Amino acid sequence: MSNYVSEWSLTRRKVFTNCARRFSIKYLTNNIQKTGEYSAPRWRSPYDVMIISTREVFFQWLKDLHNNVIWTGKTIYSNLRFKIITNLYKFNSQNTEGIKPDKDRLISNGYARLKTLLRQPLIRKLSSGEIREWSFHERTGVVTFGHLQVYCSPDIVFRTANKWHLVRLNFQSECKQPYLDLELCTMLLWSKGNQYMPNLESKFTIYGIFFLDGKWYQRRVIPSQRMLQETKQLLEKDVHHMNVLRDYFYRTSNIDTLPLTKSPMYCKRCPYKTNCPVFGDRQDDFNKP
Repeated sequence: MSNYVSEWSLTRRKVFTNCARRFSIKYLTNNIQKTGEYSAPRWRSPYDVMIISTREVFFQWLKDLHNNVIWTGKTIYSNLRFKIITNLYKFNSQNTEGIKPDKDRLISNGYARLKTLLRQPLIRKLSSGEIREWSFHERTGVVTFGHLQVYCSPDIVFRTANKWHLVRLNFQSECKQPYLDLELCTMLLWSKGNQYMPNLESKFTIYGIFFLDGKWYQRRVIPSQRMLQETKQLLEKDVHHMNVLRDYFYRTSNIDTLPLTKSPMYCKRCPYKTNCPVFGDRQDDFNKP
């Protein structure tokens, strides 16, 4: 039997809260001997490929901007086109779902999403040079919190006067985000592991920039000691419930009895939907625009 779940990330949390079956296939079955039935597929929905590609190109843009290399609109478009086509082949070379993606539409949608992001007020301050002291980070760095390993680094960090600002971007947000402020506040845990940053919550401002219903929105949070404590409790509760699910999964050895999402749209993009016990029952919902 494998060790208990001890890692937390925003992605893990979203998958867990949306569909227990998908969470178990993605994060639990890799730790035990299973048949190929539940092995993680390379397939990603074309929509997800567009989101992944747009994020990757944005960080290429950030890296060059940090080195004072300015992109034109044509550069943005060509880089995004290359990235989407490359990722479509990477994730869909076997074409297990029989989907023929509309590449032009994906490129057009990704380009529009990226261009509007670059016009977002905070991002525009970076590109205009109004913010001079800043850095960007990948979310691969782990922070040790008690017995947990937490992936909570910000995407962008900048300083104005004596105030530090931590920014997280979400290239496709969910309509319901009941714990958004606490999820954003996890970035404070990352800051406490950085020797160059202050150890006081009052020295920070936290931002969430997220895409929803065709628009980019910005949420600003002023953290407090109480909020940080509630954030730590959220992490503990999340991992506890993940381990409750893990125990149930190992007892029953039947992944198809686990709770499923109620959202057809979430199912539509799921890489594990082919073997889902309710896939056939939801075909009409999947085919809705």
